[in-house]
Amino acid sequence: MSSATPAATEPSAPGQLPSQLESILNQAFRFQQEGKMDHAMSTLESALDEAREKPDESGAKTRFVLAMMLPQYYLTSGAVDKAVLMLDAEVSFASERLKAIKSTGTTEQKQYANRVFVELRDYRTRLKLLGQPAPEIEVKEWMSGAPATLATLRGQVVLLEFWATWCKPCEQMFPKLKQLDEEYGARGLNVIALTRHYLAYRGTPEAQADELILMRKMVSDHALTFRVGVSEDERTQDLYGAAGVPTMAIIDRGGVVRHFYDGDEERVRQIVESCLSESV
Repeated sequence: MSSATPAATEPSAPGQLPSQLESILNQAFRFQQEGKMDHAMSTLESALDEAREKPDESGAKTRFVLAMMLPQYYLTSGAVDKAVLMLDAEVSFASERLKAIKSTGTTEQKQYANRVFVELRDYRTRLKLLGQPAPEIEVKEWMSGAPATLATLRGQVVLLEFWATWCKPCEQMFPKLKQLDEEYGARGLNVIALTRHYLAYRGTPEAQADELILMRKMVSDHALTFRVGVSEDERTQDLYGAAGVPTMAIIDRGGVVRHFYDGDEERVRQIVESCLSESV
């Protein structure tokens, strides 16, 4: 089944969530483990409805956590449309809340509200892409591998990874991408790691040149031989709901988005294997 993952919520680590919310999430997880998906979804839906009735900051944060968790249960049940519909409402709420906080909130509140809006918006974008034609990528410079587009790679499987030089989890992903490339490249897997200017975003040509040196050093230090490209700006990222990095998409031989990485590395292998075994 195709799937997409939420970005990390805040707070997200055990012990940081309010005890009542943590109890609800644990209860839903237990229902899932017992194969009672209807009960799991009902538990989270009831909690979300209750949070929607609370206009305070606590209610808004609870909404965010639940809105990032509930779609995973919908996806497991094959209810992608239901997940998107729920996120439509939450993105709208987050957008209006951000507008209000921009007028009266503190800097910290504005940053948090913006983060909530972006994560919910991008999660919805990823869900909507599942089963749809993959948007074409824009690359202004290739630092490794031969230039390519998704159109020229049609008929092969593409693993598209969005990364940044300052992102430690991205760097930790490189050895795993290398392994997948070495293991499946001969069978038709094409790994593409795509980044853009962050430190020198809209900066001077000199600043961008310095950042390109840093990017090339990352490629060299990790001995990357698969395709690594630099986009002109954030447009390709936005199309894939990939403001948060790392974000990984798997595109099948027909050019359709089949999966977004959800932290399950074995699942990535299963999806890659499945896509490679299919004909166009």
